[in-house]
Amino acid sequence: MQAMIIDITQENFEQMVVQNSMHVPVLVDFWAPWCGPCKQIMPVLEKLANDLAGRFILAKINTEEQTELANQFQIRSIPSFKIYHQGQIVEELQGAQPVSAFQTALQPYLKADPSEELRLQAHDAFAQGQYDQAIQLLGEASKANPNNFRVHLDLCKMYFQSGHLEQAQNLLDKLPDEAKESQDGKSLMALFKFTKIVAEVGSLEEIQARLAADQNDCEALYGLSGYLMLNNNPESAMQALLKLFMVDRSYGDNLAQKTLIEVFELLQQDHPELVKAYRRKLQNLMF
Repeated sequence: MQAMIIDITQENFEQMVVQNSMHVPVLVDFWAPWCGPCKQIMPVLEKLANDLAGRFILAKINTEEQTELANQFQIRSIPSFKIYHQGQIVEELQGAQPVSAFQTALQPYLKADPSEELRLQAHDAFAQGQYDQAIQLLGEASKANPNNFRVHLDLCKMYFQSGHLEQAQNLLDKLPDEAKESQDGKSLMALFKFTKIVAEVGSLEEIQARLAADQNDCEALYGLSGYLMLNNNPESAMQALLKLFMVDRSYGDNLAQKTLIEVFELLQQDHPELVKAYRRKLQNLMF
């Protein structure tokens, strides 16, 4: 679905706002060309309309041109906003608001995003080994909502987990910054980093043999941290990185410290106490 952004006049108000609100919520924005806050909030609302891909209508009323509508709704200051649902005004907002305020106001009236249900089905299919079915479902999810970047992150992760690293990397590179900066996006980028670390060092057996011969082998310690992260053992990975920091904190332009900080960011949401403990250990070694 495409974003629905409409300029409203006295003539089309009934159809575009009232009648359409019987199907999807309509956010009415009263604005004027001379209004600074109006110009600031407009691109925010247009982006929200694009992100939600047709799940609500953004109806813009220029109060300089549509004076009858402005008078009808007794608009005294702008920007001013009203949300229509089922033919009635259900929410009102005044002044330039953060995007979260509009998301909160719209949320009770939004229909479910069909792409999310397809995502869940794709996860189930992938977990059952039905790789082609999972990819097909994510393709359908992308068509249902092209702006749901979680769909593309899921696809990227499935490519990665099934060994299609080049496809995964190409897709990740094309994702918008918003997707890359999300928690899932950061996790994926870290997976690629640790995969690269491992590829440069060699097999796990080679790393273990090198550490058996020299427990202070910096390259082997760094490679071990990559293997441990890829095998879902972050605490042992952090231990390996702390050991590397103690052996040579400047190795690879401070790789131990930089990588530890990246791991902290990845784990912070799900393992805050573990991160807190290892941050303290790193700080104790630094000072």
